[in-house]
Amino acid sequence: MVNNNNAENETLEYYQIVDEDFNKTVDVPFSSITSFRGNASSIFMSVDHKSPSGLDNKIIQYNRKTQTYKTIFNSKFKLPSVQGLEMNDNWLVWVDADEGGGQINPYSMNLKTNEIQPLTEENDPNINNDFPVLVEDYAAWISMDLRTSKPKVMLKNLKTNETESIFDLNTYTFMNMFLSAKDGRILLTDKKNNVGYLYLYDVKNKEIEEIKTDYEFIGWASLLNGQQLIYLTFNDPSELIVDERKLLFYNVSSKHTQEVVSDALNVNSLYTDFNNQVFFSYDDKYFMKFKVKNNLLVKNGKLETPDIYRFSAENDIYIINQDLSDEKRKNKLIIQSELSN
Repeated sequence: MVNNNNAENETLEYYQIVDEDFNKTVDVPFSSITSFRGNASSIFMSVDHKSPSGLDNKIIQYNRKTQTYKTIFNSKFKLPSVQGLEMNDNWLVWVDADEGGGQINPYSMNLKTNEIQPLTEENDPNINNDFPVLVEDYAAWISMDLRTSKPKVMLKNLKTNETESIFDLNTYTFMNMFLSAKDGRILLTDKKNNVGYLYLYDVKNKEIEEIKTDYEFIGWASLLNGQQLIYLTFNDPSELIVDERKLLFYNVSSKHTQEVVSDALNVNSLYTDFNNQVFFSYDDKYFMKFKVKNNLLVKNGKLETPDIYRFSAENDIYIINQDLSDEKRKNKLIIQSELSN
């Protein structure tokens, strides 16, 4: 059987980039757009452009004013999977991985000079690096030494290239394998003595604050700002019983925990934005919107955009990946500085 994927890629345009702010719609020849971050002038995205693995194989930079794009990075793997973009005013980070995720190399790009550097030694067989996050001029990520099975949180000064270990983790699971960063602080979760803990690391002061919770299994923690955060509870992964998950809101200053959602059986996605809002998709519902009001997280309607595949709300820009493939229509990447509803 002849595989016509490459021929189709030459003739068909799979995605539309819809920029609501500029009132522009552009067709682009990418089979998938998986990871993306942007600002007022540019959108960076990982894309599948004739990829041998069928996963994203490059990163492009899309100019919002001219509606043109250029490739800034091509995967170094034969069967690639580029993903995990994060961006702030000065830096862009991502991972270049092989198809199965056995090798993961994180990179950074200086947005002023366009210089690209690996965050760690590339293809080190003894180290497994996870997705990096940005906090000011630093990148942070979880690194697992495969020889000792000990995970650590690493912090790299992107200006000086100095790297240090800032925290030794007791656990490393799907619940706590991602970090969150905002307003000069890094948030992580861990467990010790059968209790779940939140940890806040202050990059400037190099101090870490430990916050004990009332739950054993917690994760998916995310900072709304330097003083307020959210996280989820989980059931014991070793048990077959599926408990109802909780969405919790914590105020660092007042040390107050609020139970926002108590009965989520099936959690799909959880995002925060730059306006102290939370977008929570669970139990096959639309994204429910929550906002901070009087130091509480309260329900604020729904995000009515249908068919959301992925969502980004950073740097004063919302980017929505609308998956319409089941309807035989072009998928859309929608860019807007304000939500339409």
